[in-house]
Amino acid sequence: MPTKEKKSTREKKSKQGVQTKRRQILNAAVRVFSQKGFHRCRISDIATEADVAYGLVYHYFDNKEEILNCIFDENWGLLTKVIEEVDGQELPLSKKLKAVVDFLLDAYRLFPDVIQVVVMEIARSSKFLKRPKIDAFERAFQSLAEIFRSAQKRGEVRADLDPKVMAYMFFGSLELILTSYLLGTIEPVVGERYEQEKQVIADIFFQGIRPSAA
Repeated sequence: MPTKEKKSTREKKSKQGVQTKRRQILNAAVRVFSQKGFHRCRISDIATEADVAYGLVYHYFDNKEEILNCIFDENWGLLTKVIEEVDGQELPLSKKLKAVVDFLLDAYRLFPDVIQVVVMEIARSSKFLKRPKIDAFERAFQSLAEIFRSAQKRGEVRADLDPKVMAYMFFGSLELILTSYLLGTIEPVVGERYEQEKQVIADIFFQGIRPSAA
C-alpha cells in the first residue's frame, strides 16, 4: 500500500506534467498567433507547433479564444504588476517612466512573438477587449495614472494635465513604437545605442509634461 509521502510525490509530478504540457501549448500558440494571426489560426496549427495530439489541446483549453485569454492574462498581468511596483518606488518621475520603457522595449527584444500577439491581436481588437478584460486592461492605466498623479503633487508635472489622459498618451506612444517595430517601419536600435534610445523615448514625453518653470 503506497505511503502518504509516495502519493504526494506522484501528485506533485502529475501537476508538474500538466503545467509543462499546458505551457508547451501556450508557447506554441504564441508563435502561431504571431505568424498567422489569431483569426486565421486553427487548433490543429497549435497542436502541430506544440508537437502534441490535436485532442490534447482541447484537454487543457476549450477553444483558441481561451488560449488567447490566457496569453493576455499572463502577460498583461505581468505588465500591470511591473507598473504597480514602479509606482511604489521612491523615484523621480523621469526614472519611473524610464523603468516602464525599459520593461516594454526589453520585452520586445526578448519575446517579440508575445509582443506581436498582445499588441496586434489583443490590444487593437475591439472584439476581444470586452468585460471583464477591459477591467484588467484598465487596471494598468489606473496604476500608470497614479504615477503621474503623485508626480503632480510633487510639482514634477503640470497641474493642468489629467493623469489618466497622460497615462493613455504615454502608453499609446510606446504601443506605436512597438507596432512600428513589428511592421518594420522603424528599425529597432541595437548595441550601444539601445539604452540611449530608451532614455530618449522617456525624456521626450517627460519634457513635454514638465512645468514650464522647471
